[in-house]
Amino acid sequence: MGLLVDTTPLRVSRDFRRLWAGQAISFIGSMITSAALPYQVFHATGSSLDVGLLGAAQLVPLLLFSVVGGAFADGIDKRRLLIGVNIAALCVSVALTVNASLDHPQVWLLYVLGAASSGIFAVSYPVTRSLLPLLLESELRPAAYALQATYGSFGMMAGPAVGGALIGGLGLASAYGVDIATYVVALIAFFGLSPSPPVPGAVPASRDSVLAGLRFLKGHSVVMSVFGIDLLAMVFGMPRALFPALTERLGGGPTLYGLLLSSVAAGAFIASLGSGWTSRVKRPGHAVLWSVAAWGVTIAIAGLTHIAAVAMAMLAAAGAADMISGVYRSSIAAEVTPDDLRGRVSGVEIAVYAGGPVLGDVEAGVVGGLVSVPFAIVSGGLACVAGAAIFAVAVPSFSRYVSPETLPTARGDRSASPAEAG
Repeated sequence: MGLLVDTTPLRVSRDFRRLWAGQAISFIGSMITSAALPYQVFHATGSSLDVGLLGAAQLVPLLLFSVVGGAFADGIDKRRLLIGVNIAALCVSVALTVNASLDHPQVWLLYVLGAASSGIFAVSYPVTRSLLPLLLESELRPAAYALQATYGSFGMMAGPAVGGALIGGLGLASAYGVDIATYVVALIAFFGLSPSPPVPGAVPASRDSVLAGLRFLKGHSVVMSVFGIDLLAMVFGMPRALFPALTERLGGGPTLYGLLLSSVAAGAFIASLGSGWTSRVKRPGHAVLWSVAAWGVTIAIAGLTHIAAVAMAMLAAAGAADMISGVYRSSIAAEVTPDDLRGRVSGVEIAVYAGGPVLGDVEAGVVGGLVSVPFAIVSGGLACVAGAAIFAVAVPSFSRYVSPETLPTARGDRSASPAEAG
């Protein structure tokens, strides 16, 4: 197997091609908006704390709708739900564009629309996440997740950079307007997907179905560890809310702000292009822990430097570490989750994966506002390193986890997976 990213899933599955293309296009627009929204709040209020509070406004709908959305993803046709949530996201982008075009944009509306966007994303994620394993055989899933990481990292790299250029050259309304266009293109791709009705054994969305998903997670220490280690890294090691202030500390403007955001994704994108080796790793839990430690070290160095180029290089290295961690976290979760529970497990997954950075925005904004920007970044990075070491000792079943595809029983009873022992 070569080092370059494996494109086999795109070749063998028409629906995966459409899903991947639609996600890739809309994600670029979403990243432009995700860069524009905190920038608009910061320059309207002059406060990093207010940027952190934007994260707080997004947190509640993210947590609520991720769990509910996961139950709906298991209980109804995934194609129909995917189209519906993307139409709703398109409407939010239209409202942001109109508000940014006003002579006096309403700051309170940014919090409302940011919260709405967060809730919509919380529903769309478990839909796409639970749909992917149904389109591909298990041996192709690591390659599929790496392909998703490729468009994801490219979108996070190109989106903020393009967003910064659009804001500086044409204004905020143009940045939100591009997001509208990408949703239109994505909807065309999603309309071409085959229907995806609930799998056999799936139940309609209800309180009991949500609780069934939570009970499943409670019994699996490995998949809970997947969520826990990512939450640690994102809460303490993702100083996204401090990037506007960090930009000023490094002596830059909108362009540097966009480049700082893009640097994390640039490292992830480069790592994803060379991800062919990832399928040969036998202990994915071990790889996750080392990746989280590397993330923390590089983030801490980025907070210490006064040189923009060094900060961008360290953020890129952090992005590469996070991409590697993400591939293995996704693969582990897919291996231990039954088809009829994928939506609900993915709902909890996005509550952690997206909720972690939002909590990190609050933590970084508060610490940065009360102490200093460098202290908030460096202390958060070091907390990730210490947390990964403690995690390895406290939950040895995770670091010792072996992928079922590497075991003699892999082609037989999946109950022999080490995940079941948790």
